[in-house]
Amino acid sequence: MKHRRLIYTGFAIALVAATACRSDQRPIESAPPSLDNAQTARLQAPGRFAMAPVGNKRAGGSCDSSLRPYTSALDFPSKYEGSGKSRDTLNDDADRRYKAAVADLSALESASVKIVGRYLQNGAVDDVACIVDVLNNWAIADALLGPAPNHTGRAVRKWVLASISAAYLRLKLSPASPLAAFRDQERHIDAWLKKLGDRVVAEWPADDPLNKINNHYYWSAWALVATGTALNDRSLFEHGLRLYRVFESQVSGEGVLPNELNRKSRALEYHVYALGPLAMVAAFAAANGYPIDVTPTAPLSRLADLTFAALRDPEVLARRAGARQETFASAATNYAWMEPYCHVAQCPEALQRQLASVRPLNSTRLGGNLTQIFDGQTTP
Repeated sequence: MKHRRLIYTGFAIALVAATACRSDQRPIESAPPSLDNAQTARLQAPGRFAMAPVGNKRAGGSCDSSLRPYTSALDFPSKYEGSGKSRDTLNDDADRRYKAAVADLSALESASVKIVGRYLQNGAVDDVACIVDVLNNWAIADALLGPAPNHTGRAVRKWVLASISAAYLRLKLSPASPLAAFRDQERHIDAWLKKLGDRVVAEWPADDPLNKINNHYYWSAWALVATGTALNDRSLFEHGLRLYRVFESQVSGEGVLPNELNRKSRALEYHVYALGPLAMVAAFAAANGYPIDVTPTAPLSRLADLTFAALRDPEVLARRAGARQETFASAATNYAWMEPYCHVAQCPEALQRQLASVRPLNSTRLGGNLTQIFDGQTTP
């Protein structure tokens, strides 16, 4: 396991935050220094996101190129429909309606990560042709760009963008240049992802009131960092970092996220859920020379320490939230954040042992097999 610390140098955006900011304080933006080579080079991904295929098979796996582009309004019910202010009571009927409404979008997320991962494992150009065909069809249809009249629709847009961009950037950055034979489709896909990224920027602005900025904004940060990396678009990438900068100003000295604590019985669930995209943003910032503090007392480390403690003993957050915590059995749900976090930060030994015991860890919205990406000891 390699542990990394980020070196503080001059870059386009100053992202250094005080380690004990109040939740009502906004980060103060510094004047950007002059650009250096780190800011003019092509954006890169950490770990083995950009690996070359490890095999050389001609035939790929099954390809469902009939995934229908979603061109309707992103108008979906919330699974917490009818819940109180804390929005911690699941509405089973609304959850079923939500899953049915987003089925095509969920299929696209899964297919993108699965097919790209399969290509990186076996080198089958058929797999590249398959996912390029699917994404190109969605791009031509301007899919996912319909109006989003409610919060859930806007949330879904950035989740899907995170999944497809996390997969697509692996093709864009692969030293095998798998997109070289698909330049026309690549241009269509790039233009479409740019429009989606711009829409996410508009829907999740970094200057929203602090009492609104929560895990959804952190997922937007990751979606924009992934899309910015895929397209080599620093404006998208750096908007994602600005959202991360707001997170740094929100987390308490104990590592609590106030807006996730407000979820009462689901405070632990949403602290865990917030950590994944935040750790990914930190890892990508490190890979591109942006200064985010990941020392043991840094905002991200405080959040990780508190969340890990609460996963072992939910009472850690139950006492603070004033409610018994909902728990979940899935190792990936609980621990996927550990792979990018331990790649970029100095993990305590107890966390390292936990991580080793639950590998391999997969997350569609974070890029697939995170153990393979960050540890490099398993196949995609």
